[in-house]
Amino acid sequence: MLFVMFSLDADQSINVLTTPALSLLLLGGLLGYLLGSVPTAFIVVRWKSRLDIRNAGSGNVGTLNSYQVTGSKAVGILVLALDFLKGYLSAVGASILFDRSFAAVAAAGVGSVLGHNFPVWLRFKGGRGLATAAGVFMYLSPLALAVWGLCWAVGFGAVRNVNVANVAATVVLVFLAWILPDPFLMGVVDGGDSVTGIRLFVTCTLTVVLVGHHKPFAQYLKELRTGIKE
Repeated sequence: MLFVMFSLDADQSINVLTTPALSLLLLGGLLGYLLGSVPTAFIVVRWKSRLDIRNAGSGNVGTLNSYQVTGSKAVGILVLALDFLKGYLSAVGASILFDRSFAAVAAAGVGSVLGHNFPVWLRFKGGRGLATAAGVFMYLSPLALAVWGLCWAVGFGAVRNVNVANVAATVVLVFLAWILPDPFLMGVVDGGDSVTGIRLFVTCTLTVVLVGHHKPFAQYLKELRTGIKE
């Protein structure tokens, strides 16, 4: 139960089942999941072209496939903005409802990315979570989001592949969260009340993003190995 540690330092030892912490985590996570699970790409593409995005293009319910399926940059930008807002509003909503509790906000952030990637309304077939996670980081740590974006730009410049750049930048951000000095992390994450909680929030959120990218990344590795582009 990694979420439990969002509100704990490593040297604390309490039974969270008898404290409000578990309630904050569950309620924050539920709020985030419900907002994140709104299938924006599915709705926008169905409205624009009457297609089921799950059965078109890559089948991914996200920004890139929305653009590729419809051929419309406006649709891609709209889906990107809406997916970003899902993450941002999840964090803002949890902060307002739960008195700026970092545990609740962190759980809402993770929940929103889970909801985006595995929406119950679409039988758990969703997107890859990058834009939604970016929205969460925009609220909690704009600096982390900027570093993430910079790493993505470097990765994309090197390989010219969006999904590989996504994976590379995400892995780097998780790595940085675990090696940067404690005082620095506490200073760049809004409301963070423990270094352990911050690191687990970053790791859990971005692990969901990485899980969402496992198929395109595996395909990229296969293409490198065989020399055949699918």
